Amino acid sequence: MSDLWHVLGDLDRLMESVQREADAARDRQQTTQGSASGSALDGRVSVRLAADGRVAEFRLADEVMGMRAGELAEGITRAFNEAWLAARSDDPAAAAATAVDPAALAEQIREVREQGMRSMRAITESLTDAMARIERRAR
Repeated sequence: MSDLWHVLGDLDRLMESVQREADAARDRQQTTQGSASGSALDGRVSVRLAADGRVAEFRLADEVMGMRAGELAEGITRAFNEAWLAARSDDPAAAAATAVDPAALAEQIREVREQGMRSMRAITESLTDAMARIERRAR
C-alpha cells in the first residue's frame, strides 16, 4: 500500500507544479500580455493600452495645447487607433493565446487537481480495504 501512497504523493507534487506554472502564466499575462502603444503628431501624443484594452497611459506634450482642437483631436484619434491595431494580432496562434484566460485555466487546474486527489484517495482506500479482506480470508 505504501507504493500507492507514494504514487499519490508524486501525482500531487506533479499537479502542484502544473498549478504553479498556470498561476505564473496568469500573473505574466496580467502584467505584460496585450499591452500596446501608439503615438501621433511626432510623438507629442502617446497612448498605451493595458492587456484588457483599457487606457493605461495617455500623454500629451505641453506644446500640443496650442494646437487647433480639430488637429489635436485627429492626433489623439490616430494614437488610439495605432495602439488598438498594435494590440490586435493577425497571428492565429497569438490570437488564440490571448483568448485563453489564465485565471480561469488556473482555477480549472486547481479543481481538477482536487478532484483527482479525492478520486485517488477513494481508489487507494478501496484497494486497502480489498487487500485487508483478502488477508483476513487467507488466514
